[in-house]
Amino acid sequence: MLKFFFDRFSKVVYAMEILGVFFTLGWLWKMSQSPPSLLIKILMGFYIVEYLLSRFFASMRWHKQAERYEGIELHFKKIMIPISYILAIVSGVGFFTGMTFLLWFAIFVMGVISYVNITLIYLHYKDKNKTPVNYYSHTKYIR
Repeated sequence: MLKFFFDRFSKVVYAMEILGVFFTLGWLWKMSQSPPSLLIKILMGFYIVEYLLSRFFASMRWHKQAERYEGIELHFKKIMIPISYILAIVSGVGFFTGMTFLLWFAIFVMGVISYVNITLIYLHYKDKNKTPVNYYSHTKYIR
């Protein structure tokens, strides 16, 4: 049952992300009807940028020589699970109630995730070692 909700290739995770995007767009549309404060605009900007960064990182091919979703690509794919749920829940609550309290929590959690993602990308580009991806942790290199 957990695999149904939390597997990185689960249709539920994809559905939550799509639902979250629609709720976010709806929430933005509702906000445009009665302009929010500058602080809420800034918070929504951070919220959307953090989601788009995570989606971009998960969509990129980081290891050309390896199979898809090996190395840091696996991390980026797995991190989309909590991002999808956060996006759907926070945007759904915001869309239906207009409450922005959860937005603070989401920005903090997604900010930590973005910080880790950016650190991994920095280390990926800094690493000049030519050892294949997953060389020490994968059995395909055992002879």
